[in-house]
Amino acid sequence: MIELTNLEIAEYCSLDEVSGEKKFYKEKKVEGFTGLYFRDENNFFAIYPSKNEPLMFFQGKNYKLTANLSISLLKQGKKRTFQIADYNIEINYTESPYIGLDVWSDEMDVDLFFLIAQRYKDKDFHDRYTL
Repeated sequence: MIELTNLEIAEYCSLDEVSGEKKFYKEKKVEGFTGLYFRDENNFFAIYPSKNEPLMFFQGKNYKLTANLSISLLKQGKKRTFQIADYNIEINYTESPYIGLDVWSDEMDVDLFFLIAQRYKDKDFHDRYTL
């Protein structure tokens, strides 16, 4: 089981990465950073650390997040499309009213997909998601 944090709202999730079972709750149960997730009515996407590299969970499968992937985030007004071409992952979503602020970014609307698209090639990002 892995505990995940939602960047946009005060919600946490326990994810069994083998079965895909998820349990949502309002109070953090595990100390320290464990992973992040996004969910809407159509999608559940998570990123979390593993022994060798960051892992992503989407549609019941785990994927490695490596620096050589082709990742993009397209913005058209409030509509967004996050794509990882190498894995045929495409997530269409609407900008959240609960968007976080990233002091290292010149963007005002930073969500989980923006964070990944902008930082997935950085060594510091990979170090944070590697145990």
